[in-house]
Amino acid sequence: MDQTRENGQKLIIAALVLIVIFTVITILISEDERIGFTAAVSTVAVALETFHFDSDFGILLLFFSLFLGVFAVYLLEFLISFIRSEFGGVIYMAKGLRFRNHYIICGGGRIGERVGSLLREKGKKVLVIENDDVRAMELKKLGFNVIKENALDERAFKMANASKAIGVFAALGQDVDNFIVVLNAKEANKNMKVITRCNLLKNVNKFKELGADEVVLPEIVGADRMVYLSEKHEKQ
Repeated sequence: MDQTRENGQKLIIAALVLIVIFTVITILISEDERIGFTAAVSTVAVALETFHFDSDFGILLLFFSLFLGVFAVYLLEFLISFIRSEFGGVIYMAKGLRFRNHYIICGGGRIGERVGSLLREKGKKVLVIENDDVRAMELKKLGFNVIKENALDERAFKMANASKAIGVFAALGQDVDNFIVVLNAKEANKNMKVITRCNLLKNVNKFKELGADEVVLPEIVGADRMVYLSEKHEKQ
């Protein structure tokens, strides 16, 4: 979606520049040859169609034709990203609807991947929502079912058939992003268990207020484990 929006913005800017250049050239030709604006438009159109740039405004016409090529490239990029977004979304939704009694992992980073691996070892069905193209491809190579979508978008949970899921793991890197995941998850299925990653201790209560069933602070869990292992060796 972000790529489509970005390409759309490029397309709009290029179109505006084209309109400005075309209007300026047409006005100049109209005044120079003392013809009406409509006739000047026809003159410009013929020059562009025949690549006849020998007039006094040949450089401007050449520049316009080159920029027209840039516009065509942006238009192609926009169409490709739009089709990929819309058609790809249908494919991913069809994949997600096949899942029942599954776990959804939002974020396929190191923590998300580890959670998914442990769940698969226990025979659980796992569906990962990952927005990064490269990371999504890596997860697919590892055998994960992946939906290429932004986990912050409500439609990601519809595509992942969250209404039929057992639980959600919010494993994104930032607490503010996981806030949104928790809200969207509970909105999609209030009975679904939501376990979230948390980076800051002060945000634990906030996650609870938003509906998270369990809140895990990886650094604290890691520290506790290290102390436990140290004490274990001392007793030996």
